Amino acid sequence: MKRKLNYIIALLLLAGATGFTSCKKLLEEEPSSFVSPDDFFKNENQCIAALNGCYMPLNSIYISDLIIPLEGSTDLAFLNSSQLDAKFEISPANPGMGDNVWTACYNGVMYCNAAIDGIEKATIAADKKPPLKAEGVVLRALYYYILTSTFNDVPYYTQNVNSLTALNEVMKLGRMSAVETRDKLIKELLEYAPKLPQARTSEVPQNRISAAMAYMLIGKLALWNKEYQVCVDAMEAIRKVYGQLAQYPLQDTWFRNKNTPESIFEVQYTWSATGLKKTTNVAAFFTPTKAAGTSTYDGVNIPELGTKANPFNSVTPTEYFMKLYDYADPRREMILAYSYNGAYFKRPMQNNGTGKAWMGPKFWCPAMDNIADGNNQKVFRYADALLMLAEAANETGDAGLALQCLNEVKGRAYDALKLPAYPGKTEFLEEVKKERARELMGEYGRKWDLVRWGVFYKAVSETAGAEYEVIKNNLRPYHEYYPIPDKEVLRSGGILTNPAYK
Repeated sequence: MKRKLNYIIALLLLAGATGFTSCKKLLEEEPSSFVSPDDFFKNENQCIAALNGCYMPLNSIYISDLIIPLEGSTDLAFLNSSQLDAKFEISPANPGMGDNVWTACYNGVMYCNAAIDGIEKATIAADKKPPLKAEGVVLRALYYYILTSTFNDVPYYTQNVNSLTALNEVMKLGRMSAVETRDKLIKELLEYAPKLPQARTSEVPQNRISAAMAYMLIGKLALWNKEYQVCVDAMEAIRKVYGQLAQYPLQDTWFRNKNTPESIFEVQYTWSATGLKKTTNVAAFFTPTKAAGTSTYDGVNIPELGTKANPFNSVTPTEYFMKLYDYADPRREMILAYSYNGAYFKRPMQNNGTGKAWMGPKFWCPAMDNIADGNNQKVFRYADALLMLAEAANETGDAGLALQCLNEVKGRAYDALKLPAYPGKTEFLEEVKKERARELMGEYGRKWDLVRWGVFYKAVSETAGAEYEVIKNNLRPYHEYYPIPDKEVLRSGGILTNPAYK
């Protein structure tokens, strides 16, 4: 049996199998040969190969299934679609994207646990182990950050599932307090962040994780737990590496511009006519409609998008979101699109005489093939860190630092947008909320921001709900978190529950 479990873990590390269900299936098999982790982890390259497998589930997470509920079903936008998540028709029996996120994240946790354990026992020089282990620790923290943000309290474990005993223990874990999970993650990340490259991610070979990613996660987790000084300290560590935001061009925030110097973490995608294809369909939900066989998009010729694209029904910005932008703010024409290259789209005019915008070129993918795009998905970048620092400094009473960081983001866009003076704690937080919308829309965080601020139900029902009848009718306060899928509840023997959805 030990040989079978070793075989399973090796497959997980080297090929990326499909979670606990696959483990059960493999346990029934008698492999004629096997690759044991005890015979792996013999050199640094093998440790890196194991870590490579830890990134794999991210390509099943950062896709349209996640961006629609996090960005396209919030106060900023809605999607007229039959998709369960867009209509808030989710339940334990029909968990929408929750099913995929649960499975992919726990696959990621399992891969990370196995890789970390293997690196600890690896027959390599002791000084080589800390940065390798740190990379696994940060990736594991990312998966738990996604899980706790999506489901709130979730099972937490760090042991390597390399025996039947360990497997049975993990299968019987119940929900653990998300606050407690985050505190454990913060403590571990603080220990391992110094062991990672103290450099911008773009300066790390292959854009692997740097210390900035660890500090970014510390800050995110700390904001959830209202540990504001912890967030301040983590964001200050990032500032030491990234410097002034003004040095990073706004256009680098477009998804097509990959691994730019401002980036802290991106999920990597690739498309070419003849080469490797690892694609999303996110751009298909953020591109204007087009005439078949042409490069005409809602009446505007956009040659760089090509003739092969086949966009879906697009995410629609809310009136609230469109009104957040000053007309002189250059982000308005990047994140929203009323026109392109001087030509106006045909999208219907509103009663007030202003056009209803499409989502803008930040999200479009040149030469998209049918619904497939090869844009990277931007998860964390430096402007986000500065806005987190502004929010946390405001909570700790450091008005000067808070104003400086907020104005650094505003000033990068357009100098006249800067606040002339600190308006007060409550008013400042409201401006941070708006600025996060202006700067970060589409970067996989809006819903989670609304939930941690405690305003999700009110904000979405008053904005998207006012324009889209389905949201108005279906949205409930408990939709701030997803239910654990019924199949996982059954698999746990009823230890996992969904009390909010009863």
